Amino acid sequence: MLFGDRVKQLRQNANMTQAELGKLIGVSDRVLGYYESNERFPRKQDVIAKLSEIFNVSVDYLIGTDGSFTEDATNEYGHIGHKQAQGVLKNIEMLFAGGELIEDDKDEVFRIVSELYFDAKKKNKEKYGKKKQE
Repeated sequence: MLFGDRVKQLRQNANMTQAELGKLIGVSDRVLGYYESNERFPRKQDVIAKLSEIFNVSVDYLIGTDGSFTEDATNEYGHIGHKQAQGVLKNIEMLFAGGELIEDDKDEVFRIVSELYFDAKKKNKEKYGKKKQE
């Protein structure tokens, strides 16, 4: 399950509208809609922290570092995919937790990784969408 799917599920379970949740985390309902449709990922870490607090879940759960990401990689790509996913997460975790980057640089790395993810997702959607039509 992706970040946006988790946020949407948590919001719906709490019987909240996108407008209500957006106001609580400081974004418009339109931006929250982008998050929930997995088209965008929050650029600021405080948005994720607010979501974690509001829904009483860990940040790890929201962003998928609670083990579900590597499980998804295993299901999709087998043992090698699982190992690669674990390696990526370990490197990112070390960068953010133990690295010597200043906060602004951490935010920029986070933004770039998110952008790469959504670009790849869009390309896969276009690639597989064309195959289904053929």
